[in-house]
Amino acid sequence: MNKQQLGKEIAALRKRKKLSQGQLAEGICSQSAVSQIEKGLIYPKIDTLYYLAAKLDTSFSHFVNLLLEENHSWEEEIQYIEYLIAEQKHKEICLYVQKLREKNKQLEDWISSFTSWAFSLGRYYCGDISLERTIQDLKQLYRTSDSIVLKSGSLHVRILNSIAFLCALNKDYSQSLYYYDKILEEGGGAGEKNSGPDRTIHQIRVMYNKAKTLYDMKETVKSLHVIEDGIRLSLQNENMALLGQLYYYKGQCFEHLQKDRVETAECYEKALFLFELLNKKLYSRLVWEHKSHYIT
Repeated sequence: MNKQQLGKEIAALRKRKKLSQGQLAEGICSQSAVSQIEKGLIYPKIDTLYYLAAKLDTSFSHFVNLLLEENHSWEEEIQYIEYLIAEQKHKEICLYVQKLREKNKQLEDWISSFTSWAFSLGRYYCGDISLERTIQDLKQLYRTSDSIVLKSGSLHVRILNSIAFLCALNKDYSQSLYYYDKILEEGGGAGEKNSGPDRTIHQIRVMYNKAKTLYDMKETVKSLHVIEDGIRLSLQNENMALLGQLYYYKGQCFEHLQKDRVETAECYEKALFLFELLNKKLYSRLVWEHKSHYIT
């Protein structure tokens, strides 16, 4: 996050319009806040940035893009951590993040929040910290990180989704559903930089996790509604990442609701087809072990 570059641009536009810091701040924030923003000392709140952009006759997106420009892209490090997350190599995540922190004493804001999220989850899955402590740490990370920082790359969605998932593991279903609904009501990450396919998969993952939570709560009909929304969104965006899991849980719901056996079997067959197509061997094995009597 490049708050210095943003500050320089705001100062330049203000001077071009021959405004003092006090005049720019009027009706928006304090003069001292404008001074700190221009010096690159603080991040403006989203609404503050919006009104500053309007007063300086520029676009909000122009300021956001400046803010999101990194002095160091961290692309290689991010991709490697994402790989470790996908492979569930939790110990390696913790060791890698520790090395990054030792090498870079002051990580830039987004990478700092991203690695803190990954590190907290890694420590939990390694058994180093309790479920309750992990939830507490992630809530603290969400509260203390700047909202603009978290919007980049849908990081706010990933943190809230993790909190909701862990709350469900802790049998705190009301909190779990609160966070899932909070994400979905905000559009699942819509509108931030790097939206598109990334935003869609995050939203589908939230819907899938919410459906699982409702299923565990015996709210089968509600779970089925969320699953069908998730399937519809997946098909609309040609995204197969979680489509197999959604069809599997649709079959589970159909079983529980004693729906037609043919329709139930069709769900499991679609799930198995997708698991095998995407080489998800663990999921394929689960279908064969537990639902083989539905497979023709």
